[in-house]
Amino acid sequence: MNNAIFYAFIMRLTVEERVFILESYLKTMSYAHCRQSLFEKFRILKINITRAIEVVNERTLRKVARNMVKRVDRRIEINGHHFQHLL
Repeated sequence: MNNAIFYAFIMRLTVEERVFILESYLKTMSYAHCRQSLFEKFRILKINITRAIEVVNERTLRKVARNMVKRVDRRIEINGHHFQHLL
């Protein structure tokens, strides 16, 4: 899949879908290679979670923050009712 198609696909996703994909990625990366003893699994899991979080860049965090503000503002405008169709 080339970058333009991938970018277009990602941009059509809702924030919830993007978060789900990010969570799935973090989970996959975090649990990779965990076949050791229980203590070793937790140690490796901690390292993997830390590494996965470190690759989340500033641009991603800015987009998440902007989108959250947008959603909160929209929720306030419509008195707490459903608003997904308005985004």
